[in-house]
Amino acid sequence: GILLIEADRLLKPGGYFVWTSPLTNARNKDSQKRWKVIHDFTENLCWEMLSQQDETVVWKKTSKRKCYSSRKNGSPPPPLCSRGYDVESPYYRELQNCIGGTHSSRWISIEERATWPSRDHPKKNELAIHGLQPDEFAEDAESWKTAVRNYWSLLSPLIFSDHPKRPGDEDPPPPYNMLRNVLDMNAHFGGFNSALLQSGKSVWVMNVVPTSGLNYLPLIQDRGYVGVLHDW
Repeated sequence: GILLIEADRLLKPGGYFVWTSPLTNARNKDSQKRWKVIHDFTENLCWEMLSQQDETVVWKKTSKRKCYSSRKNGSPPPPLCSRGYDVESPYYRELQNCIGGTHSSRWISIEERATWPSRDHPKKNELAIHGLQPDEFAEDAESWKTAVRNYWSLLSPLIFSDHPKRPGDEDPPPPYNMLRNVLDMNAHFGGFNSALLQSGKSVWVMNVVPTSGLNYLPLIQDRGYVGVLHDW
């Protein structure tokens, strides 16, 4: 169950978890017993099983606080983590046999979150969760917009090798764009990713947040981007 607990930590309230396993459609008693243990455990995680087809099951993590607040001492495992447990930064630490419940300041259901592209521009109270001020965030965004224009101008003669163009010219349509994947090795707030999208660049970005600095990976994920923590 420890891996399901980790999945619960990663899921936003109201998020979905899809699992495929022979256990879900087992015929022998031993496998059926193991499946019942998993089924009961997910209920204790406050997950609702929405559907099952053959060997695939879809659960939804609750977006209701009552499921956690109604827990009492002696409730079936897993227990709620203590208030001192940091559910935001458990990286490079042993997995804990407890769930965060509503302890996180980012505990906002996906139904209540802004949709794309609005979520790319966090509000003042959302930035405050990550210890940021609007002017600091805006300054970072503007610097990356300038950087993207400069990068694209310098790289254009190289990445559009089969469609020569001069810096400043409009980008040709695909398939001439030879740049597809970008690795931001120090993603910070995810500003590079945002600037690329806002400028209409058709690229996929992996945001990497170094473990040696402040952990802004939750902010990057809240903006709708993908990323990882990594010790370079």
